[in-house]
Amino acid sequence: MDSTQNISQPRALVLDITSENIGYLTHGNGEAIASGKIKLDTHTGEYRKALENAVYDNAFLLEPYRSTAIALHSQHFQLLPQELIDAGLTNKVMEASFSKLQGEVLTCSVAGTDAGIACDVEDGVVGFLRRTFPGACILHHLAPLCAYCVNAYKEDNACLHVCVDGKEAHIVVVRQGKLLMANTYHHRTPDDVIYFVLNVWKTCGLDSHRDKLMLTGDNNLRSTLATKLREWIACVMPEVMPAQALHLGRDIFSLPFNLIATALYENY
Repeated sequence: MDSTQNISQPRALVLDITSENIGYLTHGNGEAIASGKIKLDTHTGEYRKALENAVYDNAFLLEPYRSTAIALHSQHFQLLPQELIDAGLTNKVMEASFSKLQGEVLTCSVAGTDAGIACDVEDGVVGFLRRTFPGACILHHLAPLCAYCVNAYKEDNACLHVCVDGKEAHIVVVRQGKLLMANTYHHRTPDDVIYFVLNVWKTCGLDSHRDKLMLTGDNNLRSTLATKLREWIACVMPEVMPAQALHLGRDIFSLPFNLIATALYENY
């Protein structure tokens, strides 16, 4: 795929960076210009080098954009009150929570809430991203989904949102526009996801008849989950595409929801 075709200004770049690939979306002028995934060559075991090579080998990522938003996936993270982050206690909390951190601690606010997320990122990665994408908004991967849910679900009843993405299931719980919890779970089968959902549902004290569960992500897996989860939860529905996402372009319905949420983050 030639991702550099038909690119025009103004446009924005969205990146979703995992341990295996870079998901990307460039959008502007009312249509999704390009989207896809770039696989990281990590056979040498040097993640930062693999990330650098992937960026430099894809010149369209280095072109000028009006804005850049980057979501970094990290297994070691904590959802924290913003006041704790402001007090400079983030590193102490992370060191107390995890026996082995990979590198430096990145913190970001969750727009629309009084919470933030602290996460562990391999040394040099954040510095590379800031040098390469000046002014970029760098977030933990759950921050955009949290901000989306807080903005979307303001009713009295609670909502549990599940985004299934590859081998990950991202779960966010919101009540009355307030963030109750957020976590990412690694799964191998649909039953794994169902277990995680029902465990969170019970832990958060959600009501099987009054509260709702919204699903996004892989269409086939989402359908399987919906059928099975309706055995326990009355209101299980696919997420309706938010109106503000339509400006991303006519191909919006084929995009991974995590990319959509990150693209929308600047609106919150």
